[in-house]
Amino acid sequence: MSTLDRMPIWAVYLFTAGLVLLITEIGFRLGLRFQRRDPSFLQGSMPVAEVAGLLGLLGFLLAFSIGIAASNFDTRRQLVVADANAIGTCYLRAGFLAEPDRSAARDLLREYVDMRQLARDPAHLEDAIRRSEEIHYQLWSIVEKQAAANPESHPVSLFAESVNVVIDAYGERLAAVLSLRLPALMWIVLYGTTLLTFFLVGFVSSADGKRNLVAWLLLGLALAAVLMLIVDYDRTQTGLVTVSLEALTDLQRQIVTPAP
Repeated sequence: MSTLDRMPIWAVYLFTAGLVLLITEIGFRLGLRFQRRDPSFLQGSMPVAEVAGLLGLLGFLLAFSIGIAASNFDTRRQLVVADANAIGTCYLRAGFLAEPDRSAARDLLREYVDMRQLARDPAHLEDAIRRSEEIHYQLWSIVEKQAAANPESHPVSLFAESVNVVIDAYGERLAAVLSLRLPALMWIVLYGTTLLTFFLVGFVSSADGKRNLVAWLLLGLALAAVLMLIVDYDRTQTGLVTVSLEALTDLQRQIVTPAP
């Protein structure tokens, strides 16, 4: 987990806002020092144009980043639905099997849904992954047993196919949760550009020797809110905006009672 992942989402907001205001103040004080040495240092329109250019670049980077984060979020949401559909289909096709494999397979799938729900909690993620993969092996052992006993059975083939889809859906969802994130370089560029922009804002503001605290505060808080939203979208299952597990919850409710 990155440093941002370890921080609560409210802490990300306060950290970002505080950092932005701090770097603005540093820029302002450094500008004052240069002003004392050369009063004409910040005269003219060039510094203002540079600030405007950096603000435009920052706006583009924010829009680009939030687009990627939102797309990744939507992909993870769709994979939850695909995961639930695959498990539900496998549960139904387990009815093709003879006892005791039918009940064994359905019991495993009920536990599997519980594990998919438990994986949402970072504290239980590793245990949920380990047990989910154990269930994969146990389900596939049932497939092998049934295929050996009924090599020409079409219903057994359908069940084997559905188990394979469940395993594939698990792999896709796990990869999305762990890897479908904004790269570290993007965060470095985002925060680096943000700090450089606000440093220059403070530096240029020193031209008249007066702090514009209201403008600094409003701009800093708005920027911190956008960065917080990007961080929240980029996370897996923690924060203010999380991927809904409603599809798995509905499935869990439907299969909680053992089939007759």
